[in-house]
This record gives sequence, structure tokens and C-alpha cells, in this order.
Amino acid sequence: MNIPRKLLISTIPFLLFGQALAQDTPNLEFGGRLQGDMTNYDNDKFQYTDGSELRRARLFIRGDLAENWDYKLQFDFAPDNTELKDGYIRYSGIKNSRITFGNFKQFSSLEDLTSSNNITFTERALPISLVTSRRMGIGYQTWNDSFNFGISAFGNEANNKARGSGVATRFAYRPQLGDDIVLHLGINAAWEEPDGDSVRRRERPESHQDSHRIVDTGTISGVDSFNKIGLEGVYVNGRFSAQSEFVRQDIQRDIGSDVSLDSYYAYVSYFLTDDSRPYSSSNAGFGTLTPSSEKGAWEIAARVSNLDLTDGNIAGGEVDIITIGLNYYMNKDLRFTANYIMADSDKVAGNDDPNAIQLRIRYTF
Repeated sequence: MNIPRKLLISTIPFLLFGQALAQDTPNLEFGGRLQGDMTNYDNDKFQYTDGSELRRARLFIRGDLAENWDYKLQFDFAPDNTELKDGYIRYSGIKNSRITFGNFKQFSSLEDLTSSNNITFTERALPISLVTSRRMGIGYQTWNDSFNFGISAFGNEANNKARGSGVATRFAYRPQLGDDIVLHLGINAAWEEPDGDSVRRRERPESHQDSHRIVDTGTISGVDSFNKIGLEGVYVNGRFSAQSEFVRQDIQRDIGSDVSLDSYYAYVSYFLTDDSRPYSSSNAGFGTLTPSSEKGAWEIAARVSNLDLTDGNIAGGEVDIITIGLNYYMNKDLRFTANYIMADSDKVAGNDDPNAIQLRIRYTF
């Protein structure tokens, strides 16, 4: 579909790289996702609210601006969460490389960089609370069949939910072990100076229906900067998959002692059908599964995760969570997920130990 050029803000990239508009550009493609959840809690310490929610309701437009130039705009219209998610233009005129300008996911953890459409469980694991995600900035990424490297510089998040400036980088190595085997070893790091002298770290018990945070540092004052380092490991052999990450965030303070916060997760999954998680070398991550059979694909999974927000005089609490999952992929666009979540927090977090059953329907178009 052709659209008038005057509707596209693309002057600066063309001046920089001297690209002329091709006859079939710019163009436009629509799409989106809907994720509906239902959650039931079992807990005798705090009152969690059962119910259902529209977890995500996203619409996007994307397409080509010119030869080697593309763009994407994506908004989330979920209740109480309407915001811009992605908003960028990208240059890909260099072989196996791309340069991105705008609001996009920084080069952080594998779990964050994997789309919510493709994560194995309903919610990302606990380390996500220590990771810098979407920000306004510029990023460069390059890859081949064996490695992927990305580096970016960023400022505030487009909706100002996170404010500050910093840099992020990620390197992933994938040795060639066979067509059905993926071994992914990665490291990522970031440094950030917040807009202000305080930060707060907290997290839900890997379910979103209730807003209660099971661990919470409260406001950490006197902050100068903070840095993060993460380690990634994945092994996929046909139907079997194992994935794990460790994240440490060190917070440097002008007033008070520095703070170190740690988190990790590990999980295994197995397809009961003749299917396997699809790996992308250009993203150093996992894409959308297309079932090998018209009857769909079945997957079982189990995950353990930990988040420790207590260090020195910061008493945020520690929590361990075990999640058992079942996925049915009817086709590429329709997926049903069931998770049973078991949380166990320490005395600092108030011995808050909720269990939950969470169901999700995911539809993409």
C-alpha cells in the first residue's frame, strides 16, 4: 500500500546516507497482538485480587521508507497502559548490520529481547526488574552465523516512565554444532546515570493481574549511577530446550554505602510434538514458532527464579519462584498457555508466599 511521502518523517536519514526513494516505497503494513489473562491466587498472608485482564493490546505499522531503510511504530492500548512501545527508523545497508534510531529495546538480556509473543511462560522471569529495556537512543548491531554484537547509547524512555542516560552492549556466541542444536552463550552490560538521585527496584510474583510487589527496596537515595552485567546460556537440541540468565546490578551512591542486587532464572522445556524453538542469528534470540503439524504443537516447561533485593541497609527482601507451564500452539498466531506459580519470600519481604494459576490466550495478526 502506497502512502503520501509527506506523512513520513524521514528527511534526516536520507540526507545522511543519500538514499533515493524507490518506486515501491514508502509502504505500510498493519499488525498487532492481543493477550488475555485470567489469574486465581491462593495465599493466606496478603490479599491478592483474582480476575482477568487484557494484558496486552498492541497495534503496529511498519514498512520500508526507501532502499535499506525501514520503520516501525507500535502502541499498546491495554487498559491503564496506553503508551508507545516501539518507534524507530532503521538503516540496514551494511551487510549483516543495522543502525536503529528512536525508541527501541536496548541490548540487554535474552529474556527482555524475546518478544512477549514468544517467551515460554506468561510473564518474564524475576531478573527483568534489573534490566534496562526500551529507551530513546541510537544502536548498532552486527551478526553472522556464529556471533551477534550490539551497542547503544540511550536517554529517557519515550513515555518518560524511565529517565536517565547511559550505554548498553551485548555479545552472543553460537558455535555451529548441527542443524538441530543451538548453543548460545552471551554476556550483556549497561551503565546508566539516572535523572535524579534516587531509584527503586521491585517486582511482582511473576504474575501481572495484581499490582502488589512481593519484593521492594523502597526509594534508594543518594544514587550517582548504576551498572548491570548479565550472563546468558541456552541449549536447544530438537524438542528439548534449557535456558538460564544471571543479572547483577551495582548501584553507586554519593550518600550511603553502594548496593548490589542479584537475580537469576533457569528453565527447561520439551515439545511433546515434533517441534523446536526457532533461533534467529540476527537477533541472537528466539522467534515465533510455526507448528510442524496442522494439529498444533504441545510444550511443557518448568522454571526456577530468584531475586534478592537486600544488601547492606537496603532491605527489599528475597523471593524464590517455581513455575510449571503448559503451552498449546494451535498455529503461528493462536497460542494457549497455563502456568502454575509458587512463590516463597523471606521474612524481610513479609513471608509473602502466594501460589497462582494463570491462563493466557495469545492472538497475533
